[in-house]
Parts: sequence; structure tokens; C-alpha cells
Amino acid sequence: MRGAARAVALAWCVSTACLHGAPVAPPVPLATVPFDAYGGAIYVPGVIDGDSAWLMLDTGLSRTGLDRDWAATAGVATADTTSTAVVKSLRLGDLELQNYRVALYRLGGLSEASGRPQRGLVGHDVLQRFVVEIDYPLRRVRLFDAAHYYYTGDGAAVRFTPDADLPLLRASVKIPGRRSIAARLLLDTGASGLCLILTAPFGEQHGLSRVTPAIDAPIGTGLVGELHGTIVRLQELRLGGLKVAFPTTGVGGEHKGFLGRTDIDGVIGNSVFEESRLIVDYARHRAIVERSARAGPTCDYDMSGLRLVARGPALKELVVDYVIPHSPAAEAGIVAGDELLLIDRQAVGDLDLSDIRRTLRVAGAVRQLVLRREGDTLRVAIKLRRLL
Repeated sequence: MRGAARAVALAWCVSTACLHGAPVAPPVPLATVPFDAYGGAIYVPGVIDGDSAWLMLDTGLSRTGLDRDWAATAGVATADTTSTAVVKSLRLGDLELQNYRVALYRLGGLSEASGRPQRGLVGHDVLQRFVVEIDYPLRRVRLFDAAHYYYTGDGAAVRFTPDADLPLLRASVKIPGRRSIAARLLLDTGASGLCLILTAPFGEQHGLSRVTPAIDAPIGTGLVGELHGTIVRLQELRLGGLKVAFPTTGVGGEHKGFLGRTDIDGVIGNSVFEESRLIVDYARHRAIVERSARAGPTCDYDMSGLRLVARGPALKELVVDYVIPHSPAAEAGIVAGDELLLIDRQAVGDLDLSDIRRTLRVAGAVRQLVLRREGDTLRVAIKLRRLL
């Protein structure tokens, strides 16, 4: 017992920098991995059995997995009758997992929705082994040994709910004229765009369908397909000492898949943490958020009324999947099925879908669009405005 007590005391002393007043060196990461912030998600470079692939870092996913079709072409041993495979080597920076069993997913829908081929996802089963630091301004992920990690900054700590292994955070949301509502929000770095997506049972229990203004539209794309519901702006989101004003929020409108769950109330996505440093400390059941003084409005929503998806070879054909009623796009006569060819005289094949979505989120801007509809060419101008 004496050894254990001494270890605890030393750990406390190190974390509070009390060793004779000497400065304490910061913890040393086991791996430092740069990331690509395409579309607001986090893509880290990985190596799977010798093949390089960008993998999405997804704290909300239970099981690390690969796209089934890509895994087969990359030589990963797969079987049509199973949903898993064993990779000989999975590398992230200096870390390597050997003979690791991964799930096999159908990621074609996510590829079309994001405009980027999805090769695989790094989930909770891998990430829970470490303290994970995501530095959004520096575009890097650092993984630390949990046993030797300590934190000395002034970030806002948010506790996991006591019954959760996944990073299910204690939070609250507020709508005008109502008291704050406690919410259990899964930290989901695989979610981008909206600040929050709330489940249908939670929305119904608290009457969130009555929040106005509201937009009936697809609210995201998951592993099982498109998610449907209503998009609103709540008055406030609170995570510990962190406050986010007027977060864009999707409220589930169907009881299927994730949107029908009752063990969580929703997910909180990457957009909330832009310009922040986020630390997910699984061993101590907490997340820590260091907000930058530069952090501005988060989770802005599309201002055109267009929902675009990428199809065709190399995902270079951009097709209108949905048009929000009474939006600038609807008023210009654009309909689902139109193919976008040019935006401000630039071919969409020369742009990423992520870049185009940013272009369509500039209030007051006028965009010149050229589209194709059943062999005809349409030229329209749309003036962007906030829809919420």
C-alpha cells in the first residue's frame, strides 16, 4: 500500500508542479499525426497492410473499420459472409497495431455525401487506449500514454456520464422561454456541419419540434444512410463552463438507427470545437476544451438551400439531392436531380465539395451557377442569405 500511496502522491505532485517549485515538462506524446480538416471532419494518414489511406477519426464510432470494397482491392483478407477482417498492420504515425480485427462497412453513401472517398474510420476501440489531443488550429492529433498523462492548463473540463465508456458528455441545451434541459451528448468527431444532432425521443419529450424558425431537411448521413428531421437554432448549448450561443441543431424526425436511441440524447460534432484544442481523456472520463480567443460563430448553415452530393467517377459529378423550400435555390428554380457544372465561372470538377459548401455560406454574396437538367443548360444567379 505504501508504494501505491507514494505513486498517487507523486502523480498529484507532478500534476501541480510542486517538485521543489521546479517547472514540470509537459507529457511526451506517443505519436503526433497531422490531419486534414476536409469538410470539417478529421482525416489522419494511416497505413493498412502497407497501403496508405486517409482515415476519419471518429470518437462516436464503437468499432474501427474499413470500407469493404476498398479493403478487398487493398488485399485485406475479407469474406463475403462476415462483417470483419483482420489486418496484419494498422499504423498511425509511430503507432502500430498488429493482427487487428476491424469491422467492414459500406461507406459509399458517406463518400457521396462528403465528396471524398471514405477508406476507413478510427473508432473508440483504438482511441480509448490513449489520451487523445486534437489541436484544430495546428491541425494535428497527439496520442498520449494515459498512465503518464497530466493536464495543467485552464481549459473547461466536461465529465463523461458515469455509466458511459464512450465520451458521452454531460451538457444542457436551452430554447427561448424555457429552462435549460439536461442532455447526454456523445462526442462525435465523425459528425461535421451542424453543432448538434438530437434524437427523435429527446426532441419529442421536450417539444423541440415547436422551435421556430425551422427547416425540414436531411440533417446528416450515417453508416445506415440519410438522417431526416428538422434543423433549428437553439438558444444555447452548455458543456461545463463552455457556452455556445445559437447552435445549429438537427432534431431527429424518425425512429430508426441512431435517431431512435434512448440511451443517448444526441451527438455533438466537430464544428463546436473549431479554433479550439480538444483533449479526450478516456481513463479519467473527461473531455477538456481550450477555446481560442479567435473562436467566432460556430456551425454556420448553408445559405443557398442546396444539398449537393458527389457521384460518378472520382466523385466529380455534383448533383442536387435536395432543395429547401423558399430558399434562394428554390426561388431560382433549381430542383433535385440538377447537376451543378460551374460556380462563378469555375468548373466544379476543379473544386472539392467542401470548398463549394464554404462558397455557399457567405451571407449577401451572389453566386452565378450553371446547371444541367436532362440535356438542357440552366444559368441562374442566387443571392445567399441566412436560412435560420
